Amino acid sequence: MKYLAYIPLVIALLGSVYGGLRIASQLQTTLEINTQLAEDAHERLNLLDMTLESNKDKLDNELEKLGFKIDNNKSTVGYQIEDFQRELLQVQKSLTMIEGITQSLEKKQYEYASLIQLEGLREQLYQLKDSVNDPRLMESPDMTPMFYELQNRILEVERRIDEYHSGNWN
Repeated sequence: MKYLAYIPLVIALLGSVYGGLRIASQLQTTLEINTQLAEDAHERLNLLDMTLESNKDKLDNELEKLGFKIDNNKSTVGYQIEDFQRELLQVQKSLTMIEGITQSLEKKQYEYASLIQLEGLREQLYQLKDSVNDPRLMESPDMTPMFYELQNRILEVERRIDEYHSGNWN
């Protein structure tokens, strides 16, 4: 009977050992699961790292290509700007020539109109002088008013010629 008193103690001890083993087994299972999860996470992280590295290399290559394209576009745009500037200078040169020609034509227009007016005035002057010296008119008894009128007309023509030479072309 003496041993009987040990039975509850042994059962308690066996229960504790069994409980401890069961807890240890659960801990080991949990540890293995967590270890597997950690390894899977590391594999995924390594895969992501390799993917990121690959993407980074691709991006670097694409950026380098874009840099070359930008440089080519810059040089092309530079040439186009230079061509545009040359064409703009040609247009400006043409406009300047056209403006000079236009001003020259305007000046000549007044000059020619004035020369035509001058010729007309000279013709009128010659006609007046001829009519004054016309012998048929001298035969009439009283030519004084007509003579004064012709003299006034001659003076008017001379005044117009003087105005032309002084620059008043109206």
